Amino acid sequence: MFSTFRYSFAAAAVGLLFISAVSAQSPSQRRDIRQVQQAQQRMQQQMRAAAENQPQLPNDPQLLNLHKEFIAKAERLAMEYERKKELDKAREVYESLVRLVPKYGTAEDGLNRILSNQRVQDRRLTDIEANQQWQATGVALREGMPVHIEVKGTWKVILETGAEGIEIPEKLRPRDGRIKLGTLIGVVANTPAELAEERPFVVENGMNFTAKKTGRLYMRMFDIDPSDNEGKMYVLIQSTFAQ
Repeated sequence: MFSTFRYSFAAAAVGLLFISAVSAQSPSQRRDIRQVQQAQQRMQQQMRAAAENQPQLPNDPQLLNLHKEFIAKAERLAMEYERKKELDKAREVYESLVRLVPKYGTAEDGLNRILSNQRVQDRRLTDIEANQQWQATGVALREGMPVHIEVKGTWKVILETGAEGIEIPEKLRPRDGRIKLGTLIGVVANTPAELAEERPFVVENGMNFTAKKTGRLYMRMFDIDPSDNEGKMYVLIQSTFAQ
């Protein structure tokens, strides 16, 4: 698991001697030489990539033993937490391992596995009406938890106006240029003040994101006055919810 990656420079040296010994007097010989060179380049690229992905282990023998012992014990602890379904604790251990040894495959695989399990641990289906202001989804997101959202449905934005049209007041214009009239938007808030002031985000079908804060998830159609709109969106939210 912790064996240092080694590659032989002898093979490369033999290849270079072979190329220098061959006389490129014919097209077939030149083609053979190019193939050898290309094969060597691919091998060198693979070796460099593998070397870059190796854990950066300390040089001091005693420190190296402590390093190995810690990682081995941490892996066992993470797997024990997984077995007990204590996913938060398992995730914390794997995250510590990834920070300690970047690109360490075992830890990365474990962390991805935990995130995948946490994403589908809880789920809730809710509907968002087109003619309502902010609506509670019944979900409280947890900071740092992955979230998956699926959206189905249609709605109508109904506006009655004269020839001059309707101008959206500057203070009501969204800062996110992706938000248009009729866009499904969401916000995470814990108080009425946060609900009014927090910057909303676009809710898209199939989206995945990590919750930046713990709080209740609200959604609505973006419209100045939604009271005359029609239709609804059905929203499936999957994550590990806060209590």
